[in-house]
Amino acid sequence: MEPVFTLQWPEFVIAQRLQSLLRRKDGYSVLVPLSRQEEGIDLAVLHRGSTGTSTTMTIQVKASRTYLHQLPKRKDTIRFQFNTWFNRFDVPERADYVILFGMYAPDLGKTTKVSATWYKDCSLIFTRQEMRHLMADCKTVGGKPDRMFGFGFNDLSKIILTRGDMNRSGKDFSPHLLEHRITELMKK
Repeated sequence: MEPVFTLQWPEFVIAQRLQSLLRRKDGYSVLVPLSRQEEGIDLAVLHRGSTGTSTTMTIQVKASRTYLHQLPKRKDTIRFQFNTWFNRFDVPERADYVILFGMYAPDLGKTTKVSATWYKDCSLIFTRQEMRHLMADCKTVGGKPDRMFGFGFNDLSKIILTRGDMNRSGKDFSPHLLEHRITELMKK
């Protein structure tokens, strides 16, 4: 029997995106741990500085499918076209960043054959501390810890926390999109 190495699709997509955003010519490499038992680390980004020093950032990827809601019965109910659902989790100490990945089909009416590149994703990146704060604030309307949290969006211009927000304040998390925070990631 030949050994086989597999990588989960969300981790593969994020690794490819990081490789395109953090280029090799600028000293970056994206690494994948060979051991799936490497708790809290799905990917790592290595940066080789001009002085010969290297820094590494570790990344945990959490994935969700995207769900569609039925049309609301009341006209004043706001529903988003796409919704993600994540299980609440303990933020790994070893992860410098956590990426929440939600894949979706941008054109639900398309009936012809599509390729893998047709699908889109909503990838939000958080520092370990930001994710811990989000998990600590993840509560039901009654103030009890919520076991799930999720985001709703129609497009990537506005991504709203829809579950896990006790006050249902409609906080916009679109500034956490991976593409919006890549410069910040490069500085660290």
